[in-house]
Parts: sequence; C-alpha cells; structure tokens
Amino acid sequence: MNRMTWGWIIAAGLLLARFGYAELEAGDSASPVTVMLLLTAGLAAGLVGVTGLLGMLGWVPRLGAIEE
Repeated sequence: MNRMTWGWIIAAGLLLARFGYAELEAGDSASPVTVMLLLTAGLAAGLVGVTGLLGMLGWVPRLGAIEE
C-alpha cells in the first residue's frame, strides 16, 4: 500500500474515535457498549495505520534484519 492509503486508514480511525467521543459527551443517547466499540475500534484502526505507515517508511526493522 502507499502512503496515501495508510493516511486514510489513520484518518478513518481518528474519525471513528471522534464519533465515539461525541456519543460519550452526548450523555444517555447511546449505550455504553456502542461508545466503547466506537472508541476502541477507532483507536485500534489508527494504531494499525500508524504501524503500517512506519513499516512502509522503513522505521520498523524487519525480522530478517534483526537476526543477521
């Protein structure tokens, strides 16, 4: 994947987490499970995107390079 794809994954994760935070601030309009799911999924998607971007840029060493 290219940098733009990883960037969109990060942005989608942050947007999903923002929806969860907005539901949390709204009060009793959403169930706690929905808020937890939105926050957790959004932050996990952002983490996957950041890890993928760093791996693509070569900042995360590969396993073969560590063993040598």
